[in-house]
Amino acid sequence: MNGGRNGRNGDGDGERDRNGRDDDPAGGFEFGPEREPTDGRSDEGGTDTDAVQRSDEDSRITVDLRDDDPADVDAAPPGADPEFDPSGSGPDPGPNAVRNWSVLTLALALASFATAGFTVLTHDDPAPVAGATILGLAFVGLASLPRLDRPTLLEGLAAGWLEHRRYVWFSVGLFALGTAAGVALLLAGVNLLEIVAELLQEDLFPELEEEEFQLTATFFIQNNTRPFLLSIVGALSLGLLTAFVMIFNGVVVGNVTAAVGGEVGFDFIVVGLTPHGIFELPALFIAAGVGFRLLYRFGERVAGSREALFTKPYLYRTIAFVVFGWLLLVLAAFVEAYVTPALLEALFPELTAAPDGPGGTLP
Repeated sequence: MNGGRNGRNGDGDGERDRNGRDDDPAGGFEFGPEREPTDGRSDEGGTDTDAVQRSDEDSRITVDLRDDDPADVDAAPPGADPEFDPSGSGPDPGPNAVRNWSVLTLALALASFATAGFTVLTHDDPAPVAGATILGLAFVGLASLPRLDRPTLLEGLAAGWLEHRRYVWFSVGLFALGTAAGVALLLAGVNLLEIVAELLQEDLFPELEEEEFQLTATFFIQNNTRPFLLSIVGALSLGLLTAFVMIFNGVVVGNVTAAVGGEVGFDFIVVGLTPHGIFELPALFIAAGVGFRLLYRFGERVAGSREALFTKPYLYRTIAFVVFGWLLLVLAAFVEAYVTPALLEALFPELTAAPDGPGGTLP
C-alpha cells in the first residue's frame, strides 16, 4: 500500500514518493504492487520498462478518502436536501421573501394569540382557547424556520405566491363583480336575507332551528372548507365551478351588506365583517387562485408548451400555499365564532339584543 495517513507517505510535506510521484493533494492513496526504481533500462528479460509501469498502473486500485467540503456540509441542516429548490421551474422569490413571510406568519401568530386571549375573557369553554393557541404556535413555528436554518418552507410559500398571484387577483376581480351584482339585485328588489328567512320558515335548515345549536369555530371551519376545496377542484370543470364560487360569494356579501347597512348603518357592517373577513376572504382567493393556475398549467400541457403538468417543486410550493390558505380559514373561523359576535354585542347592544335585529355575524 503506497501512501500514509491522509494519502501521504509520511516523509514530509511536499516530498515525492520513492516511485517519483507527487503526494495526492486530494487525500487518496493507491493499492498496487510495489516497484523498485528503474533507471530507464530494460530488465534481463528484455521487458520494456514503460510497458511494465503501464501494467502496474492498470493493476492499482485508487481509494479516494478526500474530506467533504466544509462549505457543503454547512450549507444545509441534517435531513435537508441541499439541491432541492422550491422555486425550481418557477419565479424566483427574491432575497427578502423569506424575511417578509416570516414577519407575516409572526403577525398571524399574534392575531391567533389575541383571539385566544379575547376568548378567555368572553367564554368559559377552554376548547376554543386551546384551539386558537395551538394555531398561534403553528404560525410561530413557521416564522421560526429561518432561525433553524430551514427556510425551505417559507421559500416555497414565497414562490407559491409569486406563481399564483395573478390568478388570486383574478379571483378578487370575480368576487368584486359578484359584489356589484349583489348590490344591483337589492336595488332591483331581490333581498337575499328575506329569501333566507323564508327558507328557515320552511324548515329547509332544521339544524339552525335547534335551541342547542351554536355558531362555533368547528361549524365555520366545516362551512367554509367546502367552498375552499370546491374552488381548487373547480379546475376540473374548466374553472366554471371556481368562478361560480367566487361570484356567488360576492353576490351574497354584496346583497346582504347593502341590505343590512341600509337598515342599521354601515358601521355595523364594518364591525360585523372586518375582524374575520380579513382572514377568510384571502383564504378563499388563494384557493381560487390555485384552481385557476392549475387550469392554466393544464392548458399549457395540452398545447405542448409545458413538458409536465406536475413537478416536484410545483407540488411543494402549491401544497404549502394551500395549507397556508386553509390555516387562514381556521383563524377566520375562531374570530368569527368568538370575537366578532362579542364586538357586535359590546358596540351595538340595542341591535344585537333586539328579537328581530340582525344579530350574530354577517356571511
